[in-house]
Amino acid sequence: MKFMKIGTKPDTFYTEEATRTVISDIPSDLTIRINNICYLLHKFPLVPTCGLLQRLCSDSEDSDIVIIDLHDIPGGWKDSIVTLQTTIKLPEWSENLGIIRRCIDSIVEKILTPPAKVSWSYTYTRPGYVKKQHQTVPKDWWTEDISDLDIDLFRCIITAVRSTYMLPPQLVGEALHVYACRWLPDTTKSRPPQSSGSLTEESMEKSRRILEFIVSMIPADRGSVSVGFLLRLLSIANYVGASPVTKTELIRRAGLQFEEATVGDMLLPSQLSSDQHYYDIDLVSAVLESYLVLWRRQNPASAENSHLLRSIRKIGKLIDSYLQVVARDVNMPISKLVYVADALPDSARGDHDGLYKAINIYLKEHPDLSKAEKKSLCRMLDCQKLSPEIRAHAVKNERLPLRTVVQVLFFEQESGSRATGHKPELISKARQTQATEEEGDKPQQEARRKNTVTESSESEHHEKMKSLEGKGVRGDIGEAESEKGKERRGEANSASKVDPKKIVQRRSRSDQGHDKGRER
Repeated sequence: MKFMKIGTKPDTFYTEEATRTVISDIPSDLTIRINNICYLLHKFPLVPTCGLLQRLCSDSEDSDIVIIDLHDIPGGWKDSIVTLQTTIKLPEWSENLGIIRRCIDSIVEKILTPPAKVSWSYTYTRPGYVKKQHQTVPKDWWTEDISDLDIDLFRCIITAVRSTYMLPPQLVGEALHVYACRWLPDTTKSRPPQSSGSLTEESMEKSRRILEFIVSMIPADRGSVSVGFLLRLLSIANYVGASPVTKTELIRRAGLQFEEATVGDMLLPSQLSSDQHYYDIDLVSAVLESYLVLWRRQNPASAENSHLLRSIRKIGKLIDSYLQVVARDVNMPISKLVYVADALPDSARGDHDGLYKAINIYLKEHPDLSKAEKKSLCRMLDCQKLSPEIRAHAVKNERLPLRTVVQVLFFEQESGSRATGHKPELISKARQTQATEEEGDKPQQEARRKNTVTESSESEHHEKMKSLEGKGVRGDIGEAESEKGKERRGEANSASKVDPKKIVQRRSRSDQGHDKGRER
């Protein structure tokens, strides 16, 4: 009533059985039948304002009295959605007349229709999908059409669909994913600008509202949405300033499915303009911690939990691969890289080859690291878990601290001595030198270590001479050693051919020159 112009009267209907007639002095000249009900109306003003009625009236043979059948109201083909969208302009009337409820019921009924029986048009623009090449209708044919709706109407449809328990949770999750891609900002390709004027406060508030609704409607079933989608939602939550409850829920859900993630899923730009580094390593760290909390609750030490070992090993490879990418960020703080790498338990890495590659990349991209920073980065390495190829690379790597190179040489010689059965005198004395070196990098300690290496080598040669003389072998040491003995000592290994004393002397001079250069 309040929308009528002054001086006009509202139309009044009276109902007689299944016929509804408008009260008027002019006889009715238009009859519209909807299902089992007839409406006796007038062509004017209905026909001039409705293109559909104009077409239907033009097809009628009798121009005086027109009878039109309109079934399946409010329509198939995208008609229900269009009608539902128009109710936003007149919400009170639409609600009182039951138009909103009927539209929602019609849409839900069509969503629940088996794909084989879908005969109406729909929008489906997935990458690589061509309708002509697909004879069957995709199960999620309806997700793009309803993504055009306002958030309140979309929520009503999703709530009604979920209440039927007839659709798998993956389809509900896909509808949420499509709607998020339609309405939420994309934070996967670039960082936010320095100025905060890119999005108005009104649009930020709308994005927060949509995000929090989507998170609340994600089905509890694991796998209803992908972990990549959860990580993107978490990145968007950081961008729009979502509530801590929303962020915590996303971190928990992502932690449950973290082993399904790929490196590409984790490479998200930081949404804090104060961060100089590009990648959001704090987001990955938070999800990793959530995963580890759940993993430790399942008693991984039990012998029956072999699947937990496989799970943590998969996470270990994933994190090392991720670190190899973010290590190329020239602004990535060493503390953040070390924190993520060190968060994994020892059982997460069957070998340290991936960790070594990440450390080597970081050292290459950050040549100005101090000696203390290099030590804090390399202390995570377990030289016993390096493959022979990586150890061969490490002993020649000028970027590594001298302490790390010496450790690699120790384990290389120890493995060679185990193969030949010799007593590792050099190793035991060199380890004592290493322990002394860790107390400080003093010149006298360096000289003592060099003497120890030389004396140990001379002692070993002296023992060999006595053994050969006792067996009556004549000639010098080179003539006495056979090719078979060389193979037993592992000289075929490239790392075993390296002279430890020369490596130590060369690296000591290099480090001293580097330190003097830094002082200048």
